[in-house]
Amino acid sequence: MKRTISEEITLTYKRLPDHISYYKQILLYENDDMIITTQKISPSSPIILNGREVLADNYTAIWFVFTDLWYDIGKIYNLESELTGYYCDIIMPVTRSETKFEIVDLFLDLWISLEGGFAIQDEHEFDEAVKNGVISGEIADKARKTLDYLIEEVTENRFPPQFVRDHIVQI
Repeated sequence: MKRTISEEITLTYKRLPDHISYYKQILLYENDDMIITTQKISPSSPIILNGREVLADNYTAIWFVFTDLWYDIGKIYNLESELTGYYCDIIMPVTRSETKFEIVDLFLDLWISLEGGFAIQDEHEFDEAVKNGVISGEIADKARKTLDYLIEEVTENRFPPQFVRDHIVQI
């Protein structure tokens, strides 16, 4: 399967144990390994790092969702269409059909600045979910190992991948 389109698709976003949201996104590209979409985002709260707002309402995200990986990558643009950084959700591998796809969020997130720094997001929510048995020990271990892997890749300047850095979309 390979397609490059600008059709609307639905993302089913599950936050354990039972929170489900539906987001309309525009499909930019799809093949067997990856889905690229875009959307205006509305986070639960803005992210401000070093006194600079890097993620907020109506910012644009270009999402790179990988079929077999336990994370996605959001390339984030502010209201002036300037790249502010990258947002990675730690997730279970995506499931998909022709017009929709589903993500199960595992709470942990990683913000990556343009300068190569990073900040872990929602770690307290992850710890609470593990403590309350919302996430099994096996899944929690995989989520933590995925986060550690991403941090190592960022530290070694190998992440985000070059094709994500180079991907250009008119927003």
